[in-house]
Amino acid sequence: MNYLKKIISIKKKFKILVIGLCAIIGIVYFYFDHLLNLDDNLVQPETIIMDYTIYPSTIPENELLRIDEAKKLYRSAFDDQVFYGVIDPDSLVKFIKHAWQWDKNAMPYYYDLLTFQELYDDDEKEEGMMSFTEFIRKYRDQLVDNAGNPLVEPKVFRSIEMKGYLWDKFADLKYPYFAYRKSIYYAPCGFDERGIAKLCKDEQLEKSIEYLNDAIEGGYHCYEKLIAQMLFQQGDHYKDEHYKKINKLTEYRKSLKSEDLKLSIDYAQLMAEHSSIIGILRVTEAYLYGLGREHDIVKAYAWSLLSDYAKQKIEEQGNNLAWDSEQLPPVWEYNKEIQTRLEKILNPAQQQAAQDYLSELKNKIIDWNYNRWRDQIDDFHPKP
Repeated sequence: MNYLKKIISIKKKFKILVIGLCAIIGIVYFYFDHLLNLDDNLVQPETIIMDYTIYPSTIPENELLRIDEAKKLYRSAFDDQVFYGVIDPDSLVKFIKHAWQWDKNAMPYYYDLLTFQELYDDDEKEEGMMSFTEFIRKYRDQLVDNAGNPLVEPKVFRSIEMKGYLWDKFADLKYPYFAYRKSIYYAPCGFDERGIAKLCKDEQLEKSIEYLNDAIEGGYHCYEKLIAQMLFQQGDHYKDEHYKKINKLTEYRKSLKSEDLKLSIDYAQLMAEHSSIIGILRVTEAYLYGLGREHDIVKAYAWSLLSDYAKQKIEEQGNNLAWDSEQLPPVWEYNKEIQTRLEKILNPAQQQAAQDYLSELKNKIIDWNYNRWRDQIDDFHPKP
């Protein structure tokens, strides 16, 4: 009998525990749902009919935010690194006005803001900061369009599918920020248990290339990613995740058309003119093997010497951050192999011709900080 009583008692306690957990979950759910509704008009998720139509921005085109401008405005308005609070209310007012009026470059950062304010709105703020909820309470009347009409947060921001929605739909409409991000979903294709890059399917590479081209048309300088996916089945310049083994140009993927091979070397040369070590190497190989360029061992040797000169510039300037230094050792090693091979077959006159051509190449370098140029986005007029 005592044994049965103990079982009944345990069951009762378990039932109470389950009820308590359900209550807590309900409260948390109510809290987060309430936070997402910035006008305090609580709408239960099951009653929300999501409108996934992509609307053009109502902001005049000449006032739309550039990609970098939207990011900087968000960073200056809201801290999502340490304290998760509002830093500059006036900047945040401007930022939200753009996001709520379908400024495509502001929308992804506004989604980030909602994510952080959900998680940290109750935390104590540093002096001079306020919570996002407090900001909305104090500045809601300033969230108006140019005619003074109150703005309304698009309901789509309340959906957990918002991020996927943005990435997919906006990328397909060729908004460059989203096209660049979407390209990552297709290639490279990960690594196996040994850290070796997996081979991508051609369809994956072509889809990623399509999005990267859209990003480039919108001002991105993502040529390094682009040519890696044009040239190699791994979708990367390296065979492994630790950058120990580099792909050689002779290993280009079999389905690559000759005109695309030439185009990839054109892009590599553009990178090289901004001091890309990978770009310099690919042009060296192109002349050495006659792939995407005419076969010319004098020019190949000159380009290999340019790689040495670039290495010297790194050491002189002490500016290792201008390149991805962990990726360079296999490049130097492979470049030395090429040089040694060429020095055995070039006569003194050919070597002198290569030195003369090297002087021309040095003068063509536009920027000795490749990563700075790679990360820049040209000032293209945003689409509404």
